[in-house]
Amino acid sequence: MRLSGFHPRELSDTWTFALLGGVASIPFTTLSYIETGSEMSLSAVLVAGLLAGYLAQRTTGTSDGVGIRVGLVGGLPVVLVIADILAAASGLGGPTWFVVAGYLGMVGVVLLVATLGFGLSALVGKIGAKIGSRLAGSGGRQSPPSSSI
Repeated sequence: MRLSGFHPRELSDTWTFALLGGVASIPFTTLSYIETGSEMSLSAVLVAGLLAGYLAQRTTGTSDGVGIRVGLVGGLPVVLVIADILAAASGLGGPTWFVVAGYLGMVGVVLLVATLGFGLSALVGKIGAKIGSRLAGSGGRQSPPSSSI
């Protein structure tokens, strides 16, 4: 099965802007989690979504799909939270039934945290992209006012 017209080295404009914003937000999101150890700020994802939405709107005329992709890429530090959960679960001890129950609970918590973390990050990226798209649409290149004297 061959995909015609698909070249792995060519990214769509949507992915280009999404990766630009998402990758730029990762260090800030990671730093926010490392500094606190328990909280992750997604404000960098919001700003990255705003920037990517603005650029996509100005360049291609649409920002559809950019924000969610920015959020998913920018939310990758959620993996750090999951790693902390897994590290905490590795220290379980006690009777076998207790350890098994703990690991089953851990699997549920990991799935919940991953779903909520990436979902919230995608939502924040989408909100940022919508704001950026509106800013690009309202502050675009306008012709000078005509003077009729």
